[in-house]
Amino acid sequence: MKALRKEFWMEIRKSKSRFISILLIVALGVAFFSGIQASSPDMRYSGDAYYDESSLMDIKVVGTMGLTSDDVSSIESIDGIESAEGAWSTDVMCGEGQKQKVLHIESINDTVNKLDVQEGRLPEKSGEIFLDSTFASSNEYKVGDKVALREEGDSPVLVTTEYTVVGTGRSPLYISFNRGNTTLGTGEVNGFGYVLPEDFDQEIYTQIYVTVHGAKGLTSYTDGYENLIAKIKDRVENIADDRCQIRLAAVKADAQEEINDAQKKLDDGKKEADEKLADAKEELDKGEKDLEDGRKEYEDGKSQLEDAKTELADGKKQLEDAKTELADGKNQLEDAKAQLADGKSQLESARSQLSSSKSQLDTARSQLDDGWSQVNAAKAQLADGQAQLDSAQKQVTSGLAELEENQKTLDENKAKLADGKAQIEAGEQQLEAAKQTLTTKQSELDQSKAEIIAGQQQIESTRTQLNAQKQQITDGLSQVSAGEAQLQDGISALESAKAQLTELKSQLETVRASYNAALENPDASQEEIDILAAQVSALEEQEAAVSQQIQASEAQIESQRQQLAATRSELESGLAAVEDGLSQLSQKESELNAGLEQITAGQAEIDAGWIQIQEQENTLAASKAEIEAGEQELEKGQKQLKAAKKKLNKAQKEIDSNAETLAAGQAELDANVAKLNDNEAQYASGLEQYNSGARQIAENEAKLTSGEQEIAENEAKLADGEKEIADNEKKLADGEKEITDNVKKLQDAVKDLKKGEKDLADGKKEYEDAKKDAEDEIAENQQKLDDAKKELEDLEMPEWMVTDREELPEYTDYGDNADRLRNIGQVFPVIFFLVAALISLTTMTRMVEEQRTQIGTLKALGYKKSAIAAKYICYAFFATLLGSVLGMLIGEKIIPYIIITAYGIMYHNVANTISIDYQPGFALIASAASVVCTVGATLFASGKELQETPASLMRPPAPKEGKRVLLERLTFIWKHLSFSWKSTIRNLFRYKKRLIMTVFGIAGSMGLMLVGFGIQDSISDIAAIQYRELQHYDGMVIEDSDATEEEHAELFEYMKENEQIAHCNRVQMTKISAPKGSSSVSIYLFVPESLSEFAKDVTLKNRITGETYELTDEGAAISEKTASLLGLKVGDMIPLKKGDKEYKVRVAVITENYMSHYLYMTPRVYEQTFGEMPEYENIVFTMQEDCKDDLEMAGTRILANPGALSISYTSSLASQVDRMLSTLDAVILVLIVSAGMLAFVVLYNLNNINITERQRELATLKVLGFYDGEVSQYVLRENVILTVLGIMFGAVFGILIHRYVITTVEVDAVMFGRNIKPLSFLYSGILTSIFSIVVNGVMHFKLKTIDMVESLKSVE
Repeated sequence: MKALRKEFWMEIRKSKSRFISILLIVALGVAFFSGIQASSPDMRYSGDAYYDESSLMDIKVVGTMGLTSDDVSSIESIDGIESAEGAWSTDVMCGEGQKQKVLHIESINDTVNKLDVQEGRLPEKSGEIFLDSTFASSNEYKVGDKVALREEGDSPVLVTTEYTVVGTGRSPLYISFNRGNTTLGTGEVNGFGYVLPEDFDQEIYTQIYVTVHGAKGLTSYTDGYENLIAKIKDRVENIADDRCQIRLAAVKADAQEEINDAQKKLDDGKKEADEKLADAKEELDKGEKDLEDGRKEYEDGKSQLEDAKTELADGKKQLEDAKTELADGKNQLEDAKAQLADGKSQLESARSQLSSSKSQLDTARSQLDDGWSQVNAAKAQLADGQAQLDSAQKQVTSGLAELEENQKTLDENKAKLADGKAQIEAGEQQLEAAKQTLTTKQSELDQSKAEIIAGQQQIESTRTQLNAQKQQITDGLSQVSAGEAQLQDGISALESAKAQLTELKSQLETVRASYNAALENPDASQEEIDILAAQVSALEEQEAAVSQQIQASEAQIESQRQQLAATRSELESGLAAVEDGLSQLSQKESELNAGLEQITAGQAEIDAGWIQIQEQENTLAASKAEIEAGEQELEKGQKQLKAAKKKLNKAQKEIDSNAETLAAGQAELDANVAKLNDNEAQYASGLEQYNSGARQIAENEAKLTSGEQEIAENEAKLADGEKEIADNEKKLADGEKEITDNVKKLQDAVKDLKKGEKDLADGKKEYEDAKKDAEDEIAENQQKLDDAKKELEDLEMPEWMVTDREELPEYTDYGDNADRLRNIGQVFPVIFFLVAALISLTTMTRMVEEQRTQIGTLKALGYKKSAIAAKYICYAFFATLLGSVLGMLIGEKIIPYIIITAYGIMYHNVANTISIDYQPGFALIASAASVVCTVGATLFASGKELQETPASLMRPPAPKEGKRVLLERLTFIWKHLSFSWKSTIRNLFRYKKRLIMTVFGIAGSMGLMLVGFGIQDSISDIAAIQYRELQHYDGMVIEDSDATEEEHAELFEYMKENEQIAHCNRVQMTKISAPKGSSSVSIYLFVPESLSEFAKDVTLKNRITGETYELTDEGAAISEKTASLLGLKVGDMIPLKKGDKEYKVRVAVITENYMSHYLYMTPRVYEQTFGEMPEYENIVFTMQEDCKDDLEMAGTRILANPGALSISYTSSLASQVDRMLSTLDAVILVLIVSAGMLAFVVLYNLNNINITERQRELATLKVLGFYDGEVSQYVLRENVILTVLGIMFGAVFGILIHRYVITTVEVDAVMFGRNIKPLSFLYSGILTSIFSIVVNGVMHFKLKTIDMVESLKSVE
């Protein structure tokens, strides 16, 4: 064996290239298998680490009427909720013109959604903002810049419009580039910003972020996490109705209060309008009266003119008399004026003094009233305080009296306890003397008793031993009987286990048959196959366990049967000996019992004495306990008395203090009352003086007024006289002229009357117009008020939208990418690993066949077959083990790191939290498979060789028999071939096994590379095909459900008349579901209003044939992926679920579609299916070709219409899909590079084996004179042919594997393409050829090193 061990290590050193090739092939297979398989969970762990680090919310609650702090508390009180935090958010515009962008502004949270600061800091005061780093860099915002924000609508939410950028970074709510949609601007959110909560000018939250207890301990994207979140979501939704009812009541109450205020304002407006109209009416009436007066005045003027002519003559005579009287009156009037001026000055002085006195009296009266109020309040307070003080004094006095009584009682009890204590001490002394007497008697009795007891103990000890032996024997016999019963039970259990084994075998056959059937059934899902495989594995393990249990039980039962028989015989003989010993002990025991009776009598007397002592001791102890309890009670009572006395003394001090305070207050109050009484007397005196002065002033004022009136009358008379004299003089001088002027005035008065009539008519018209305007305005406001009341009555119950992380932008896409990676890991690495394992198998088989001579020698020398086989088995096992360890160490770190780092370009949530852990399960599966392949092949090959005799093994194997190949029969080709080519072709078909394995290895590598390129081809163009060739409209307008029908019509009319829009069509776009087993498929139902416009927006066609279809009333058009998932074909009825009702519709067309699931219906088919007319709530539109660049500006103008809510652009969707799928490029690159490495190792290994096997043949060619180049061509020509064949077969193999892989890696909502571009075939073929050329170059140098002498030595 020692020699074989040395031979084992020497073999590794001699065949390093073979050992390393096996190691590398296994390492590649294990690394790729375990690396790709581990990438998916590592990706989830990395994402989950970021979510936990940033405390990303688990649930988000949004209410249609907002959320209150009570809602937060209600959610937080739900079992399973860790925290709930209210927050505010709004969408705003920033920038100007073409640079207008939409920002989503949120308030900074305390415990959830922690921000990642990349530059600067978080906001610390109002007016500061933290910006999205991507948005800031693309719009050139830096820390310190100002950002101007604009809100839409009449109710601003933010307290200010200008903010200072203090930091930039990332939010866990946005893990990629998508920022969501909005109703502002172009309909797409361009970035986010965070401000402090105080920057929001409202109390009602817009959302509540919730974290779930225990969610951090679970990994995101797993069933455990999703089930926990779903359970907590249900609990939140359970309280939603109650909270919404409360919120609705609060909103209605606030709205009703606003309506009441508006009604009051309207009533006040009505009253004011009525007053203004009444004033206007009054002015009109006055104007009309003035006009009538004017007419009358005109008539009077005419008559006066006639009278004036008559009076003119009389006036001349009266004029002279009046002049004389006038002179006398002037002298008298001047004297009266002087006296009146003196009286006025005296009166003004008295009035000023009186006014000052009045002000002082009013001030004094006010002070007096305030003083009396204070005095009355103070009196009430003093009375209350005195009552409380008297009550407290009474309680204190009563408490002190009670304390004195209690103290007397305590002193009396203390004296009684002292007497009792003395009596107890005397009783204890008497008991002690009695105890000493009994103790002496007891010692004498105990000595006698000890002798008898010693004898009894000896007998008892012997009896105990014998009884113990007897019991042991009896127990032993019982155990034997029990063992025999158990033995019988074991036999029964054994029979039952055998029956169970038969049943398990039957179940295993049934499940294995189902598993095989599922493997052959193309419609069976991978999940069903995995479940059946798990059941087969579990049943096989149970079968093995039960078989082992049966074998062990049979051996155990036979051993127990023999032991029980021997034990029963031995126990029965021992039982007889024990019975004899017990009878002898009984005789000795009766003798000792007689002596013991006497001792017992003496003991009874002593015991009676002790009982009496014990009773007395108990009595003393009880008395002593009572006395001690009494002392404790006394001590406790004494402490309570001291505490109570202390409290009462303290209370007495407080009472004394309060009494002093009350006395001081009473004295102060008495002083204030006396002071107020004095002030009252002074006030009464002042008031009397004021009244007297007022009376005197009033009398003097009356006299002055009378004098003024008299003087005024006289002045008026004098003035009238002077005027009359002047007028008369003028009249006398110009009488005739005045009469002429008066005639002209009368004519002017006629004109004024006519103008007045016209102004009056205009005033009436203006009054009527104003009245109508006021009535219209009042009616309009009344209508608005009535509308508000109706809106309040029609106010619907608010709703809570409870969502989880899946509603966050890109969160679900990240999980889908991890799922795609898992799907790739379930298929591609398996194929890769199979190729690697088969090549390793071939290598070991060839090694054993090469060394048949050594095997024969070792067998001839007497080595056992197992020892010889162990060498090759250990060789294969060692190489496989090292390769597996190397593959696991490298593959499970490097491949996941490369893939996750590539995803980190798009998903920043894994950029700093890459979590790559070893997944030993995947590596163990790959390692075990490698060991089984290599070691199994080695065992099979060595076993086959070891069956032969040493003599036959020591001879080289007979060369393959040469046969004519098919090409030789084609003489017109064969005869034109050179010797080298003929030899090459014959060698290829002579070694068919090598031919097949080489072609298989190259084809496998070529196929794997082609699958890598093909996956890239299949996924790279689906966005362009989906949104350019199939759905080629540019955008979809989502209409506002709260808008009126007129606003919807205006929006559609605006879009139809817009010159930038080529065409548009109203559609119904809703989500419905189609049952699929226990789950369902979510489908977009697309119903166009105009079928002619629909043909311009959507193309229905067959992916394979390219045939296009029209949407008709024959049935619905369903997307290809949907039909595949539901197992439908043209003519089948597809089940649909809308709300709680189920419907069915015929499948008329299956159309090509890549993104999501679509069901297209005509309006008529929709009406027939659902029994209702479609509701067109969306508009799809296509821009003019020369206006494509203005799409976002057009969208902004569309959103300005009140009927539009938001817009989604197909270009944005396409970009999002491209970004999502572009992350697979790194995975595909890993696949291609790994396949290329495998191709290189496979080619090198197979060529190395080929040259080693044909070493003698090649040495012979050299001896025959072939040059090194010719020998290389002789061998490498075969490699070229095999490479070409491998590429051809690999292309076919790659197409088949690509179709299988592409359908496996798809998720339910996406269908990848099935095409492989011609360039991918070219690239794969060129790479395979390059690897073949490199290997041929390496082999050329190895061919040059062949030693002809050593190779041609005889082996026999």
